[in-house]
Amino acid sequence: MSAFHRLHPRLKHAIVHDLGWRSLRPVQDLATEAILDGNNCVVLAPTAGGKTEASFFPVLSDILTLDRAAVAAIYLCPIRALLNNQESRVQSYARMVGLDAFKWHGDVAATRKRRFVGQPTHVLMTTPESLEVMLMSGWIDASTLFANLQSVIIDEVHAFAGDDRGAHLVSLLERLTAFCERDLQRIGLSATVGNPEEIGRWLQGSSGRSFRLVDPPRPRAQRRLTVDFCPDPVQVATGLAAAAKGTKSLIFVESRRQAERVAGTLSHAKDLDVFVHHSAVARADRQRAEAQFEEGDQAAIVCTSTMELGIDVGDLDRVLQIDAPATVAGFLQRIGRTGRREGAVANCSFFCQKPETLIQAIAILRLAERGWVEDVRPRRRALHVLAHQVLALSIQEGGISRHRITGWLAGASPFELLDECEVQSLIETMLARDILHSERGVLTLGRRGESLYGRQNFFELYAVFSAPPTLRVLHGKEEIGTLQAVFVQLHDPAEGPLRFQLSGRSWELTYADFGRGVAYVREADRGKPPVWLGTPTLLSLELCQEMKATLREQGPEGAWLSEHAAHELSQLRDDYDGLVEADRTALEERPDGVQWHTFAGGGINRLLAAGLMELTHTKWVTGSLSLVGRDMAMADAREAIRKLSDVDLYDLAERSAEGVSRGQVSKFQTCLPADAELRLLVDTLMDVPGARGFLEGVRVVVVGREGST
Repeated sequence: MSAFHRLHPRLKHAIVHDLGWRSLRPVQDLATEAILDGNNCVVLAPTAGGKTEASFFPVLSDILTLDRAAVAAIYLCPIRALLNNQESRVQSYARMVGLDAFKWHGDVAATRKRRFVGQPTHVLMTTPESLEVMLMSGWIDASTLFANLQSVIIDEVHAFAGDDRGAHLVSLLERLTAFCERDLQRIGLSATVGNPEEIGRWLQGSSGRSFRLVDPPRPRAQRRLTVDFCPDPVQVATGLAAAAKGTKSLIFVESRRQAERVAGTLSHAKDLDVFVHHSAVARADRQRAEAQFEEGDQAAIVCTSTMELGIDVGDLDRVLQIDAPATVAGFLQRIGRTGRREGAVANCSFFCQKPETLIQAIAILRLAERGWVEDVRPRRRALHVLAHQVLALSIQEGGISRHRITGWLAGASPFELLDECEVQSLIETMLARDILHSERGVLTLGRRGESLYGRQNFFELYAVFSAPPTLRVLHGKEEIGTLQAVFVQLHDPAEGPLRFQLSGRSWELTYADFGRGVAYVREADRGKPPVWLGTPTLLSLELCQEMKATLREQGPEGAWLSEHAAHELSQLRDDYDGLVEADRTALEERPDGVQWHTFAGGGINRLLAAGLMELTHTKWVTGSLSLVGRDMAMADAREAIRKLSDVDLYDLAERSAEGVSRGQVSKFQTCLPADAELRLLVDTLMDVPGARGFLEGVRVVVVGREGST
């Protein structure tokens, strides 16, 4: 029997008469059972597969059945844009049964927030950072506001789990549990994750509820895939314009800089409305693009991953991808935006500009066709996030005893591998550095803590991540977007005025006020795409090994490739002949040195390169697929690779991390004892377990100019 009968009568009536539904989808049926049974759960379904309703309907039913008081449920999203997009949908579901939902983030007016605090709704929609603001705020009584909280829904849970924002999020869940003094129900929603059971354990924290995975069987995905090879930028622009014309298309790129470059190229295309959507574009422009896309019948949005996370822009005809995403999960999120209409098929067309990205795109499709997707590995020893939480708690509580910290955060997954000695060493370090101050056993911010984190009403403590300083770009009163300040600072005035592209248009800088964080501009006839600094993308071992297999053997790719792409792949297979055998790695002799074709991924190769540099006293250039030793004799390279197996890789990683960077991996690493800071650098910059596993099974074959030896 369907779980529909378990829903509150008012909700059942609204589903049938207001929504016109005759039944629940399988994922909604199973999720309703799991949630009404009181389980924590992770709900898996494709994009537009009904996950929001699967979680929200049983939560609403519980509120109605037991007459819960507000705030009864929190709906958490990773980005504001997704909150904005989901607001009307969530509100309509709540209002059709006489309840309401309120959206809270940094762009919402203070008057509306104060009204909510005085008269809270049953559902609160927010982000982890905005939730932190509420807990730390001096004018919000969080213990009263969240006293009736019963459940938390985390949308796109995979986007949190693998990084510090996820550690922050589950820490907040523990603090909310302390406020409401009950076992909060935790519900995660995702379309793409390889290890949902582990994500469930991570989300569980101190909760004593049972966990249930909601993952109904689904038919094999039907996809229309094409891959073209277009090394000429003009050819790419022509192909994109032809593919997007007369359709509603998303054009995905891998960086904000590339988005501006592509949008500038396409702006001259006839009969094509082109928009830009990335994190540095002004909110008004992003919303204008989304609205035009949803209401119009043809438009193209050039976007980064900002359009991956479930933002609904209505029926979508095509996804076009320049080069390739770094993960299978990213590809699945993107292609999942298409094929939603009855009779439509999910589709994606790749325009690869380099041989490497052609192989990468094919490998991603091969893995996706096999049903493989990356695992997400949550942090279990996040001492730097604990430092953040200690500081936040000291503000929230107006000072906190060190012995009460564990009570607030007990059971939080990111701290489960920390022992008491590590926690106390952290507190002592923060006290010694005057980041914390102790008065009669009560911890508050010290003078250095105030200097580092106390400005702008503790703005630096609201988020666990940091971002480079930015300038708001203004054309008159219109906000265009943001630039990183360093892009403006590094411009040489001798080269003339700074002209750049932003939001798909060209601008000339007239004046930069770094004190106020504002750049004033006027329109220009040309400009270069800005540079945004960020963390380089490293490909995984699994993806690189599939790229190696793609170069070695035929697969299903023949059905996807254009004639040009098929010819390039054939040429690449000839070029790599003898370098991609299944059970070994090739060390190739080159005129300028040697190249070790590891296909091990960026994190592993970075550590292998550090070891080879120590052993050979020569620089090795590293990428995700290989390492290159310039002016390196083959015999010396072979001997160094042989000796790598005897190297203590963790010691090597520590030496390498210490020598390469004491930079900002986390804005809270200043709080850490020296050994913990070094461990953070190693865990962030190096893949020690992966390198160990790789070296255990590695076999090296030497390939000279005349073939293998």
